[in-house]
Amino acid sequence: MMNLDPKPDVSLAPLENLFWDYNYSLTGKDLYDFVLEKKEISFLDRDQVKARMLMTVGWYRLIDIFGLKNLKLLLNDDTLKWVWVNDLREQYELARQTIERALSEAVSIPG
Repeated sequence: MMNLDPKPDVSLAPLENLFWDYNYSLTGKDLYDFVLEKKEISFLDRDQVKARMLMTVGWYRLIDIFGLKNLKLLLNDDTLKWVWVNDLREQYELARQTIERALSEAVSIPG
């Protein structure tokens, strides 16, 4: 079974530590809502925050937090250009293709 949606009651604590090197008072919920375009944070660039999430939060943790439907929002070209590790960027490009294929198959399966 695929995690299409976020896990209920999943901890957003990994997102709170995203900016450990800055003195921002942002909660995991703030960053979650910012990435999903439900909130604006004037001093942050959305694509850079998404890239930071991809590089610092574990992949399966991201799946739990966002679900596959929302996780594909983190895997766009504008975000991936900020992932400076070439191998990692290539892995995320492959992950994007795999998620898109899985989501299209999930939609086509009669339920």
